[in-house]
Amino acid sequence: MAILRWGIIGASGWAAHTFAPAIARARGNQLVAVLGSKRKSLKEFTQQHVLESAYTDLKSLLKHPGLDAVWIASPPDLHRAQAVVALRAGLHVLCEKPMATTVVDCRAMVRAAEAADRSLCIGFNNRAHPELQKLAAAVATGRFGDPLEVRAQMYFAYDTAPPKWRQQPRRSGGWAIGDIGTHLLDLISWVMNDTARAASGCLTNHCWGFKTDDHAAVSVDFRNGARGSITAATGAVGGAPRLDFYGSRGYFNLTGGLFGMPGSLEIGLRGKPVETRVIAEFDTYKTEVEMFARQTRGQQTSLATGEDGVANTRLVSAARGW
Repeated sequence: MAILRWGIIGASGWAAHTFAPAIARARGNQLVAVLGSKRKSLKEFTQQHVLESAYTDLKSLLKHPGLDAVWIASPPDLHRAQAVVALRAGLHVLCEKPMATTVVDCRAMVRAAEAADRSLCIGFNNRAHPELQKLAAAVATGRFGDPLEVRAQMYFAYDTAPPKWRQQPRRSGGWAIGDIGTHLLDLISWVMNDTARAASGCLTNHCWGFKTDDHAAVSVDFRNGARGSITAATGAVGGAPRLDFYGSRGYFNLTGGLFGMPGSLEIGLRGKPVETRVIAEFDTYKTEVEMFARQTRGQQTSLATGEDGVANTRLVSAARGW
């Protein structure tokens, strides 16, 4: 099996401490190049990770010898331009969430992927978790009956202020909604196995007071008649993350377990004893990289597609009101 050779667009934050190590851990994948906008972070990145080259110019990165794919880990307002250029250069693209700040930008990225016949996936790493894949499949096959409701929540109280771009609505698309909420909206849509018909949200900034939200509560109406909701917070505490699903014949409650965390799962089906089990910690990022590599070779996976990213950004846009 040929090695998939990666470049990362972004040399700080998650690109440095999570994405680059994930590629290094992933079998059949190799990080060979990085693009950074600041020489200090680029120098630190090259000191931490084994690379062939580091760049400050996107076109130069895309011409790196033998490059197969790029992982876009830049601010969301840059995603469209960077993804389109990379796709046109013949590279596969794994784009971090949110896919972009507007639906228009997302659609442009999808068109570019289709025209180039390259893979475009969005970095919703929960889809790489085998336990969540089993739950989504169980819902899709009707194990829990007709879907009634799905809820997801995650409260994560940041200790320090986020980068300046996260404090700017037009650059980030929102903080709580764009950092955590976008993940949860994709998660409930995937688990529900249905398309959202409408969404509304209440976004506030009581915790940090920035122009961007630090608490987002969103309600979603699905076409199948079921109801969904998510709550995401970047400035308040709220215990372990949760995912709850209810159908006409049963339910499941997942406490923890999201984003590869350890947790516990309770499953109840009408007329049967309640089942509980421990969910072990799982490396979702490494698995996401390996799944993406398979996707580039024509194998279908559960990773979020460009179309999933469009649908997700449509929900985020409805929730924030622009």
